[in-house]
Amino acid sequence: MNDGAGDARTARQCSEGKPALDWAAPVSADRPDGDRFPWAAELDGLHAKVWERLARGVHDARAAARHPVLATISAAGPEARTVGLRRADRAAGEVEVHTDLGSDKVAELRADPRAALHVWDRKVQLQVRLRMKVEVLSGREVEERWRGIPQEGRLNYGGEPPPGTPIGHWRDHEATVARERFGVLLGRVEEIDAVVLGERPHRRALFRRADGWAGRWLAP
Repeated sequence: MNDGAGDARTARQCSEGKPALDWAAPVSADRPDGDRFPWAAELDGLHAKVWERLARGVHDARAAARHPVLATISAAGPEARTVGLRRADRAAGEVEVHTDLGSDKVAELRADPRAALHVWDRKVQLQVRLRMKVEVLSGREVEERWRGIPQEGRLNYGGEPPPGTPIGHWRDHEATVARERFGVLLGRVEEIDAVVLGERPHRRALFRRADGWAGRWLAP
């Protein structure tokens, strides 16, 4: 996974007379900076970091985990879209996303609750993939969550015509609030696949609910 930022950063450092970071160098005890990812030295530390970064996404609008990619399965094949992370509960092994109940992803999840959530956290060079089963919540069971959404945010749930309807021009869509179309996607995480990049050797681990999140190392 390389978006070109590493090469650009290296070139900038060289032009400024600074030593370039060796992103491909293996971890070594004699490196002056030591292990750049000490939290990933052991499985429990990596697992904790995953949930720490997810929780940050809930509370910090600028965090990488604030806008993960949610993948679902439709009749036509896999679908993916950016969503807003609203809750991350390590103890329960759950995450939440809010949605308009008229969106395609709701129908897809009702037909097949299997889904995945992807986060690339560049700051800590951490890729997280959550495999989960999603329950669609609506009506009275989401009333408390609805009360916590500001008026401006409520415009995300409603609008005419509904999501995915063909229109002649983007101005033909009217943003309106529709409480009955507010829903919550409750993801029960079954597996966490975490990969630490940015320094070789890369580190990858798999954590499974069925194993009590004990985790095991995988080849990256």
